[in-house]
Amino acid sequence: MRMHHTFRIGLAMAAGAVIAGCANGVESPAASSSAAPSASVAPSPAPSPTGATTAPAATPSSSPADPGGEKPLPTITLTEKPPKEPTDQKPNTGWVAGMVTRGGKGPCYGLVADDGQKYALYSTTGVELAQGARVKVKLETTMLRIYCGPGALMAMTEAELIK
Repeated sequence: MRMHHTFRIGLAMAAGAVIAGCANGVESPAASSSAAPSASVAPSPAPSPTGATTAPAATPSSSPADPGGEKPLPTITLTEKPPKEPTDQKPNTGWVAGMVTRGGKGPCYGLVADDGQKYALYSTTGVELAQGARVKVKLETTMLRIYCGPGALMAMTEAELIK
């Protein structure tokens, strides 16, 4: 069914190209015998009812020498040497202190670090964390792609209560 519609559209486009005289890049006989002026001729000003002539509206120039037109496209900046530090922002790993926002026996927990960063923590150790408790946890990146709630997904390897 779909092939039938695609065939019809292609046939209609080919017929339109033949009728327009674009089939072989050669003008059709009807187009060469017409007395239509070429597109490069400027239209003459039209007389107004008061007898004064009006000039045609000016069209904006889109020449490459006109810098006031459009912005240039962005380009890639090449550097002489590769950067010494990684340019990707990696998540904070190591020990992080904060408050537990989703507690329980796991495997998923929620933590808001002291710097305001939200973490979705995953741990299979079964440690019990109470909601609202201040803890210090050791974080590592994880290859697991599970949903443990809002925040940056990290693996929690150790946890200590802050008293």
